Amino acid sequence: MGSARGGISAIGGPPSTPCYVRAAVPRPAPTLRGATAVFAAVALTLAGCGSSAPKPEAAATYPVAAQASFPARQLLAQHTELKLTVRNIGQRTIPDVAATLTTRGGPGGAAVAAFGSYLAGSDLASHTRPVWIVDAGPGGGDTAYASTWALGAIGPRRARTFTWHVTPVRAGAYTIEYRLTGSTTGRSQLREANGDAVRGALTVDVSGKSATVRVTPEGKIVSVPQ
Repeated sequence: MGSARGGISAIGGPPSTPCYVRAAVPRPAPTLRGATAVFAAVALTLAGCGSSAPKPEAAATYPVAAQASFPARQLLAQHTELKLTVRNIGQRTIPDVAATLTTRGGPGGAAVAAFGSYLAGSDLASHTRPVWIVDAGPGGGDTAYASTWALGAIGPRRARTFTWHVTPVRAGAYTIEYRLTGSTTGRSQLREANGDAVRGALTVDVSGKSATVRVTPEGKIVSVPQ
């Protein structure tokens, strides 16, 4: 048998080069960088904590007593308030009391956005015109839904009041319609003592006369009754 220095050769073949065997070291795992690493870390954390998607709101009905007020006769530029008070007369907490306002008078009796009116005309980009300017709505009540405000939960025997501070800017007769629910999704319904849904209408006549105002000794501007 032939042999060669520095290695083992096949019989009759050229000498081989020295052999090198890589040490059996585990290969490091690939490194995640940037957003990929953050996403993976969050996913692992959630999986380890046994997190789950929030449960959908269950359909439910809550008994309430409601009261609405809005002056039936108003003057242009006269500051006034629309108030809706909701009292929970049941034993369970209402999730998120919500109020939706519309104005009657669209085509075919359709509703118009809150505090607005419908103006006919084929050349108009928008047919909605404001009747009242909203100086301030219910505090912290804005939602992503059109003409809808929400004030949060109401515990048993507790009440919440929606207040809109408004100023009329268009004369005429108008009807404001309101609807109250126990959440913005509508799955939590409110019912009066007689079982009816909590809704109603407020008819208002806005005079073309402007309000007369005066300045008090304290510097406040107030309307003078006419």
